Amino acid sequence: MRTHLSSISLVFVMALSFVTFPYNSQAAAQDTGKKARQSPSETPQSPPIVDRRKIPLAERPNLTLEDVNTFVAVDKRIIVMMAALNMAGYDYEPAGRPLSALRLQLREDLKDTNPDLIRKLRNHFQAHREGKTDPAAVAPYLSLALSLTEPPAFTLDVAADRLPDDVREITDFALILEEFYRETRFSRLLPKYMEAYVKTAQTYGEPAGLALGNVLYYLHTEPVLELPPLYVPRRTTPPPPAPKQNKKKGKNEDLTPQPQPTPLEIPNRVRQFVILPDMFSSAGSANLRVVRDVYFLLLGPTTEPNIEAMRRGFLSFVIDPLTERQVREVAGIRNELKSLMESRGDRLDQDYARQSAYYLITDSIVRATDARLDVLGIAARRTWPEDEAIYQLSLAYDRGAVLVYHFYDQLKAFEPVGVNIRDFFSSILKNIDFEREAQRLKEYDQRLARYRQLRTEATLAPVPPPTISNADEKLVAMIVEADQMMKTRRYSDARTVLESALRDRPNNARVLFGLAEVTSKQASTLDDPDRVEESLYAAIEFYRQAAKNSSPETEQWLAQRSYVAAARILDFIAENNPAVAVSATADATAAYELAIKIGKVDGGAYDEAEKALKDRKK
Repeated sequence: MRTHLSSISLVFVMALSFVTFPYNSQAAAQDTGKKARQSPSETPQSPPIVDRRKIPLAERPNLTLEDVNTFVAVDKRIIVMMAALNMAGYDYEPAGRPLSALRLQLREDLKDTNPDLIRKLRNHFQAHREGKTDPAAVAPYLSLALSLTEPPAFTLDVAADRLPDDVREITDFALILEEFYRETRFSRLLPKYMEAYVKTAQTYGEPAGLALGNVLYYLHTEPVLELPPLYVPRRTTPPPPAPKQNKKKGKNEDLTPQPQPTPLEIPNRVRQFVILPDMFSSAGSANLRVVRDVYFLLLGPTTEPNIEAMRRGFLSFVIDPLTERQVREVAGIRNELKSLMESRGDRLDQDYARQSAYYLITDSIVRATDARLDVLGIAARRTWPEDEAIYQLSLAYDRGAVLVYHFYDQLKAFEPVGVNIRDFFSSILKNIDFEREAQRLKEYDQRLARYRQLRTEATLAPVPPPTISNADEKLVAMIVEADQMMKTRRYSDARTVLESALRDRPNNARVLFGLAEVTSKQASTLDDPDRVEESLYAAIEFYRQAAKNSSPETEQWLAQRSYVAAARILDFIAENNPAVAVSATADATAAYELAIKIGKVDGGAYDEAEKALKDRKK
């Protein structure tokens, strides 16, 4: 059955339902239907309020994030927990880049913290790392924070038997967290940090709407927002007393009907998806933590909202309950799935080995769907060729997500049909050919080998001379990392690395050149012509600064490339904006002439500049 959700793809750039802390999942769940419960008699002048929950999602006007129980929020518990972990020694940043300005400010604000308290924080964090990387070691502490009451109490608010094992092992940290909050008088610092978090959260609304809307459009479905109660308690109301009998008359003394006990009403569980900034974490981090029935997506700092992480997190939110309903189907494949996963041997990620069959199935479906969306270019800053998707799925397969190729093929086959994923979910679990899935990497062996070779060639392709002035080994490593990110179209991640490098070396020509490249490439992903032109002029300015700061001895190639790249952008602007065509063309000519003036240098762009000037004279 085809659902009519195509309209969602057009209107799901949702209005921001912004929730400032304290975020309370129960209050948010109650508020979902608050307006619907109001009696019309309470507001006689107002028209009757329609319960939006009873209207199909595709038919609701002015969709918002709240229509799919999604909220953008800031959470004091996360701020305090991550502040404590930063004091406990969590200073991870990818590629060794420097800490963000906010994390440095935190350390300055807490520099006078009692050394005994710092030692207590560090000892706990180190004792429970168990060889994990910093990001993995932090994850259970995030779940713990989201399972606590608001500061200053920090008492456990979730039944211990509902906590994951890794969280249950660290519940004693709540006492240390309360001590940290009290001893550092952290309540004085919260307003300043809340302001920074709120400013970031306010940028999440539109990207979240785009990511969520396109997920629902692609899957032709609506998310499951309510689940039945985990249990229904037995009735505790005693039965009415039996009427007394009059022995003389043989009749009951009281024949009036006795009141019956009121049936117990157990509300459904309300599922929610909550997006939280996590500014004290590492750049680009994304942690999805599930507490009760709330999916919390915590996003580390990025220069642009992390739309890919929002999309992946929401995919898990949508797929999880669909998998959990397939009790019989999952039971039927559990043993074969385990055997296939264990066939990965030493390559198997031990986190997969400890997970349930339901998790493994959901994880494979989410990864496969995410890859399809990247290939189709839906709600992402990048578009992958299918060979890249096959390659990325091979990495996931080796780690234990051994059904990714099966689900990728199934999704691809159903795309032209437009069937609600709920209608074919059971069938895609029943028709798994485990013998074929065991041979998937062999099946793709030649294709993967060719693509790995292309990736290697791209990595080793001739690049501008490696000599970088005003740089140390750390800066060179960051520049190389950003270059690789740009080659795989991870422009936002590359910008994050380069902006971090620029804070350390504000006049480094190679960093400025990289920012110019990223800015110009990101402009091609924009739809608004005004924003495109604005971004292109920003790129031109970065190229100008790069040329200005280039070393005359070792970076003439960079100055020449900067002039030519800026000139090409100016030519493009001139062709597309008649209002500035004359001035842009003149500026472009001047830039080409500056490039020619440098002369021929290794790695430069002399020939391109010479050709451009000759073409102008034709």
